[in-house]
Amino acid sequence: MLVGALLHWSATAQGPVDHWEAVVQDGSTWDYLLPNAQPLPYWMFTNFAATGWSEGISGFGYGDGDDATVIPSSHSIYMRHVFQVDDANGFSTAMLAVDYDDGFVAYLNGTEIARGNAGEPGEVLAWDAILDGWHEAVLYAGGTPDLIDVNPGLLVSGTNVLAVEVHNNSISSSDFSARPFLFLGA
Repeated sequence: MLVGALLHWSATAQGPVDHWEAVVQDGSTWDYLLPNAQPLPYWMFTNFAATGWSEGISGFGYGDGDDATVIPSSHSIYMRHVFQVDDANGFSTAMLAVDYDDGFVAYLNGTEIARGNAGEPGEVLAWDAILDGWHEAVLYAGGTPDLIDVNPGLLVSGTNVLAVEVHNNSISSSDFSARPFLFLGA
């Protein structure tokens, strides 16, 4: 489902793309934190050492039956996936997809690139922020998450990091989902 949406997106919005590389996908290993206090303000940068964070496979959450890493009920999760790019100038486009419940903020190498149902751009959310509304994840039901255009100029040759914070709208919520994807097109 996601691959079909990606092909349609590239044909209609970006023009011809010779090939896509999935640098963050299901099965990717992430460092993650279920906080009980505000994380350090530079947690989303490449030079941050995720000492004391847990490690898990993408597909974080509970309640939908599709989670690779099942977590306990939580206000939020902070996640980091480090990946390598040989030649950052070799990519003309990038696309982010996030399947989430209930809100998220995503960063590429420390720069905010997208948010959904999580305040205003640039706003720092408290780790225990209660969101104004809810958003249901869609992949578990066969849906396709929103595709978000990302500036490929934010990539660097060498080490890169996709960092995502996902927030629930209630600590007593019956479900929680965090499944980010990042595709690079050349």
